Amino acid sequence: MSNISKITYTNDMTLISLAALPCDSKAVADVLTACADKGINVDMISQTAPKGGRLSLSFSISDDSLADALTVLGTLRAQHPDMAPEILPGNCKLAFYDENMVATPGVAAKVFSLLSQAGVEVMLVTTSDCDISMLVPAHMLSDARNVLAEAFGLTPVEVAF
Repeated sequence: MSNISKITYTNDMTLISLAALPCDSKAVADVLTACADKGINVDMISQTAPKGGRLSLSFSISDDSLADALTVLGTLRAQHPDMAPEILPGNCKLAFYDENMVATPGVAAKVFSLLSQAGVEVMLVTTSDCDISMLVPAHMLSDARNVLAEAFGLTPVEVAF
């Protein structure tokens, strides 16, 4: 059942969460376009379901892009004054991959269970058919790598963002 063939991690990631965005695709497009225009590489994009005509958008960036992101967020506040940003630097991204994951129930459950048992807090999750990506606090990365290496018999590999 443990269909994971590759585990990677990336250091020095910042989580940006924007609450109270208008419930339309223009607001999300405004945020992502402003980041792109400033040369900020955005990763792990996650949008909540609408609630009360508002939505939240979370994404990760490199800690190196934080100063530029603060500039962008300041500009966006003028367009979206109700937007409530929360910025949390000092995280790491863990990514789990296997081409057969899509047809294997329980992979995410096992990963979450292992991290929970190790006391690792998961800040953000994104998935695809063959990939689960999680943002975890940097100080918990060593525990996460150790428990995952033991459970899956794989050595997590550091990759650049």
